Amino acid sequence: MTVKAVCWDWNGTLLDDVARCLRVMNLMLADFGRPRIADAAAYRAVFRFPLDLFYADVGIEPGEYRAAVDRYLELLTADTTDVPLHGGAREALDRVRSRGIAQVLASATLAPLLEAQLRPHRLAGSFDRILSITDAHRASKRDVIAAWLEGTGYEPADVLLIGDTDHDLEIARELGTRFVHFEGGHQALSDGDVVSIRALGQLERVLDG
Repeated sequence: MTVKAVCWDWNGTLLDDVARCLRVMNLMLADFGRPRIADAAAYRAVFRFPLDLFYADVGIEPGEYRAAVDRYLELLTADTTDVPLHGGAREALDRVRSRGIAQVLASATLAPLLEAQLRPHRLAGSFDRILSITDAHRASKRDVIAAWLEGTGYEPADVLLIGDTDHDLEIARELGTRFVHFEGGHQALSDGDVVSIRALGQLERVLDG
């Protein structure tokens, strides 16, 4: 596989934050008088983009959506629990870099929160660009990835997007990039016709293919 740039997803792909997000989501649901999500498997089964549909699936009414997102982000920002990287994340970044491949981080997270999540891991220097969203209520990173791709001059087929959700897959297909699904993140894959890895250490095998 010829790859000139890798576009990494952050939450759920490099950062192992499903447990924290589930905990914070359940706190928010309790505030709104809704049932909790039972466990990580149930969370992965229901999580999806666009986020308003995910919120609806867990009982948030359309008129409550913006307030629920704001409350979730408030609780998430206040959560000081240490959140680890996925096993092999740092090594995977180093190995991609050693191949001379550019790396960009793209996250459906607001910039201040993303910076706070990155800081303990000291990974900012691993990326040529760090892309974040500006509207938490429309949490899609499609536009920022598209703008980055257009600005680089890379052919889409020379870019590999690595993510953990169907939304990442949708972005890759829409923009024409390659895609690898990481199975250890926020969403169970609903499309079986994609390349998947269970551990980040398996990425080298994909790049060698």
